[in-house]
Amino acid sequence: MNTKVLVVDDEFLIRMSLESGLSDLGHQVKTAETFSEGLALAESWRPDVVLLDNKLGGELGLEHIEDFKKLDEDIQIIMITAYGSVSQAVEAMKRGACHYIQKPFDLEEVDLIIRRNLEQLKRRRSLELMRQRPRQIVGESEAIRRICRNVAILAENDNVDLLICGETGTGKGVVVNAIHDSSPRRDTPLVKINCGAIPESLLESELFGYEKGAFTGANKAKKGLMELANGGTVFLDEIGELPLAMQSKLLTFLEDRRFKRVGGLRDIEVNVRIIAATNRDLDAEVQKGTFREDLYYRLNVMQIRIPPLRERREDIPVLARYYLEHFNRKFNKHVRDVAPAFLEEMERYSWKGNVRELRNVMERCVLFSQGELLTGEETGLEFKREDGAAAGPSYPMKDLTQSPIDLKREVDAFERAYIDRALELSGGNSSRAAQLLGCTRFTLKRRLEQGGEET
Repeated sequence: MNTKVLVVDDEFLIRMSLESGLSDLGHQVKTAETFSEGLALAESWRPDVVLLDNKLGGELGLEHIEDFKKLDEDIQIIMITAYGSVSQAVEAMKRGACHYIQKPFDLEEVDLIIRRNLEQLKRRRSLELMRQRPRQIVGESEAIRRICRNVAILAENDNVDLLICGETGTGKGVVVNAIHDSSPRRDTPLVKINCGAIPESLLESELFGYEKGAFTGANKAKKGLMELANGGTVFLDEIGELPLAMQSKLLTFLEDRRFKRVGGLRDIEVNVRIIAATNRDLDAEVQKGTFREDLYYRLNVMQIRIPPLRERREDIPVLARYYLEHFNRKFNKHVRDVAPAFLEEMERYSWKGNVRELRNVMERCVLFSQGELLTGEETGLEFKREDGAAAGPSYPMKDLTQSPIDLKREVDAFERAYIDRALELSGGNSSRAAQLLGCTRFTLKRRLEQGGEET
């Protein structure tokens, strides 16, 4: 997108020279002869940069820097004057100017200053909007490999919106980061918006911004997150939490990437990629009437589903060792590996909090570790099995490399271990035990009789 440059100068030749020269260098340029004309143009046209003469008739440009900044705090103001001095330059910077140059000037130098200041602004925004975030998708399961292939395709095609579905903690944000960081938009902001965390009354102004005087306390115009993300990616997290009224406004925005600030009359166009994520079943939400069907289909151009960790257990050792290395660096530890028995426990565990829960467990383990191996005792937690029962003694598998086994006997013993556990949990009530085992009371009775015990 070409930079919009507004030239405010009372000398006709200066205005024409800058307009012609900067246009040839790829900028969009408009000019104004007076401060009042310049402010009116700035309000309607919204330039990125204002080249402001410091002396127009009897007025000083220094006195009007704040007026331009009230319209848009991100406007880059470059003072131009034939009457420069160190004290004036310092005062201009104090009032919000980003640079100060003297006439006569070189057009290529002006172009360089414009581009340099806008690049600095972009970097500053990125630092403000983007926290340090994990960028690596970790795993070796087929599901993760498929996701990585899709990420590579979607990164190349950065004008395609997409929907990411998965339980809480599966790593939806990591996938978004990977797509953004591998795309041509990598040097632009990635703005995360948690749709469930912003109060409904503030949501529209946070997303789309507001104009001065739009409501009590709106003393100056403010850009919304959509506008701040211009050129980059907008991550709408927990899209299923978005109120119906805002769903309608979002749908309108998605059609042509245009919106009006709260209290504004002018359409603002932005170039952003939209990635939405949810842990809800949006099909079901559409059926219940809590999510707009047309918005669902508009967002669901491409969908990535991230399976829960319990459906890709082969990723657990890989993730555990990845976080072991990560937290070794963080806490300056030298833990060598995860003990095999602890790793087996983790592979059997249900991980209802998914990767986020595993990460937290590994952080506690490494933090409190004393030796070279993590044993799991560092957590102070009792891992539970998939069925929710406490991790008690399991039926031990025999080593087939040592000697052959009697398969029927081993299967009967395995079945009996489950029956004994069900009877223990039900207090000896065979009807309740049968429910836990997913069979009828008579089936349970027959199994016990075959085992040589009457109930």
